[in-house]
Amino acid sequence: MITYICDGNHIATIMAHEKDLVDFKTGEIKRVNANFVQLYDDTLDLIMLMTKENPTALQIFLWIMKYMDDRNALVVSQQAIAESLKLHKNTVYLAVKYLKEKSALTVLRSSNTHVYALNAQIVWRDTADSKKFAHFDAKVYLSDSEQEETEGPLFSKELIGHLKPKAPKRIKKSNSKIKA
Repeated sequence: MITYICDGNHIATIMAHEKDLVDFKTGEIKRVNANFVQLYDDTLDLIMLMTKENPTALQIFLWIMKYMDDRNALVVSQQAIAESLKLHKNTVYLAVKYLKEKSALTVLRSSNTHVYALNAQIVWRDTADSKKFAHFDAKVYLSDSEQEETEGPLFSKELIGHLKPKAPKRIKKSNSKIKA
């Protein structure tokens, strides 16, 4: 989709994967790419190698790439990955091990929580300047099957404050006969 914006003097074209960021201090508008992933040319050989050696690992690599945040991180369990990709949990384990061996993936742990971070020298979603930061604003991918049954579903389909239709009024039947 292409959007044309006219301010009276200029016409700007915004492609579907671009957005304007406004610096509220200066009023400067900066056009940036949105919803993109960068791949570096010198790492494409590794990606092509993965297609031959371990296609499942490449599938998991691309799946994490799809859901990762702007710092290349995603908090997710191997069970959730397995369910999403319809794989066995052991298959996911072996594929993650392969990705770690190829230095394509780092797995950080905090107790039972796993943070999967793709190698920023292979793929990156943010500006090059942002690579020097070690913090994560990670997206979290949860599986319904890993939740305790008493907690109910992960998401309620009912919106807070959403109008509910009223139940239809019941017409009371009368035993009296209508006289004409």
